[in-house]
Amino acid sequence: MGRQSYVELQSLASDAELPGQENHAGIESHQKARGTLKEQSPPLLLRIGVPGVLLTIPILYSVLLGIVASLHNQKESPFGNSVRETLQVASTLWPISFAAVLGPFLKTMALYRAEKGSTLGALEFLSTSQTTISAFVNLALFGYTHVWTFGIVIIWCLSPLGGQAAVRSIGLFPNSTTAQIPAMQYFGSNISDMNPLYGTLGAGFGGVLKWTTAKPNTIFDLRNIVASVFSTPDVLVCHANGSSDGFDAAVQTLGGKWQAARLGQRDLWRNVRVPFLELLPHYDSELPEAWVEVPTDQVVSYASFIGIPIRGGSTSRAGNSTMRVRSHYMTLSCGEHFNASSTWLTPTAQKLYFHNISRDYLPDEYEGYFQIQTRPNIFLDAVNDTKTMREHSGLDHYPINDTELSTKLKLVLGGECGGWGRPVFLRTCDVSTSYVELEVRCTRLTAFDDQNCRAARIRHTPGFPMHGNLTALSNIDILKGTVWEFPFATSDYNRGIPGLIEMYINDPPNTLSRPSSWMKPPGCFLDVPLDALEARFATSLNTFVTATFDPKVLTGADGTSLENRDIMWKNITATWSEFTASVYVLHKPWFSRGKWFGSAEEVEENGGSDL
Repeated sequence: MGRQSYVELQSLASDAELPGQENHAGIESHQKARGTLKEQSPPLLLRIGVPGVLLTIPILYSVLLGIVASLHNQKESPFGNSVRETLQVASTLWPISFAAVLGPFLKTMALYRAEKGSTLGALEFLSTSQTTISAFVNLALFGYTHVWTFGIVIIWCLSPLGGQAAVRSIGLFPNSTTAQIPAMQYFGSNISDMNPLYGTLGAGFGGVLKWTTAKPNTIFDLRNIVASVFSTPDVLVCHANGSSDGFDAAVQTLGGKWQAARLGQRDLWRNVRVPFLELLPHYDSELPEAWVEVPTDQVVSYASFIGIPIRGGSTSRAGNSTMRVRSHYMTLSCGEHFNASSTWLTPTAQKLYFHNISRDYLPDEYEGYFQIQTRPNIFLDAVNDTKTMREHSGLDHYPINDTELSTKLKLVLGGECGGWGRPVFLRTCDVSTSYVELEVRCTRLTAFDDQNCRAARIRHTPGFPMHGNLTALSNIDILKGTVWEFPFATSDYNRGIPGLIEMYINDPPNTLSRPSSWMKPPGCFLDVPLDALEARFATSLNTFVTATFDPKVLTGADGTSLENRDIMWKNITATWSEFTASVYVLHKPWFSRGKWFGSAEEVEENGGSDL
């Protein structure tokens, strides 16, 4: 076998490398392949180009915010609605664009820190905090408490807040305008207004009860109006709460407490009724001038079934109006009942001012101005007190200035009760006047709807007595006409059959019941609680006296014009508010956040490009 030659061995030796020489060559080759961090950085064009493209996001966002700012207080428009829809999209794209900007920025920051020298933990925190969740996770895992680590977490929190700022920066809200509109009200509140209201010194209609001017047609108009308002369903619950067993059933019959309360707010002809201030839930006699809210969730007792006619104060468009009106009504303070058959009701007693008792059957004493063959059951008169009647019936007109009387008018009311001898039970009542101021609120839902008005608040009129002595009956003609005509207003043609007023005073829920089912004497009010009797009789008297006004005014047949009104109308001013075209409203706190977020994003882009 031949051995290799020396030349061949030398060749093999030259081809073979020593171990040290091989490692040295490998290190040099690896260093040449890896290079430095600066050499491994992306080209300048790529480093500037990518952030430049991403920079368009905050720029477009800033432009959108500028458009949003220009819409502030502008009316609704298709362009504005398109901007709002764009904001909806922007709120969705914001977290994506935010991550697209902040992620590369943090990687660039990590590269910069690596070039300058940094710990591996800091580099890993910067390079892996690419979402809001990952930033919080890294903060918990690495345990860094440096200011810049918390700063990065806070910056990532701007991602969801920025989206909310975009969608909440502007909203569409209804716009309202307010204007002062002229209006007029019927009925005055001053004492000097009583002459044109109830008498004949002015242009009023009060002459219906004047002996010299009374006509059959006006008396019949009066009776028709009284009978009409006592036939409305809300009468069933007025002054019945707590004093009538059928109150709850009547409320349910009317549709519940809300519906029952709404029915009583206006009369048959849409006039605003005046609440009985002294009977409201939150009334305080120690604070007479304090406003008392009129509840809408419970039945309210009213001073009269005929309301205050109001004209004007609104437009034909949808909106609300508020106005203040003044009015007055009579109140009663009665004593206990007594058997008057052998004391007051004798020809020689002289206790009564108008009646001269000479007949066995009491209703035969009633004489109306114009007989219609009906048979009343209520007895009404005035106490024959010389001083009192001199003040209240000595003249045929009221004081021409706002002066008060020194005495109170006393009425006598009652009727026959069952039993042997048909005893008559009467009681005396002091008559006072409450002067009140109301805040009336009206609403028209659409241009095609009616305007609904109601008394929202009420108080005693400042500067007027709480219980004035001068009343609507402090006039010989009105007092005499009321004494003779009030019992006939709703009386029946048959003896012993109650009319609407008698049925109401006895028990409001049974006012509209069939008279054939009535078993008790209709003029006997012994079982009616005293406070309920006072309130019901006062409301009945107020309704009767108010019915003496011009029927065209009460029913609205006089029209809605404010021109050429007589002195019985009072000028008032209504505050009218209505909704106009909706406007865009800038939410400055959210808008400022969105503007700041856009600026912060732009700064991040600029910072990333510089690095």
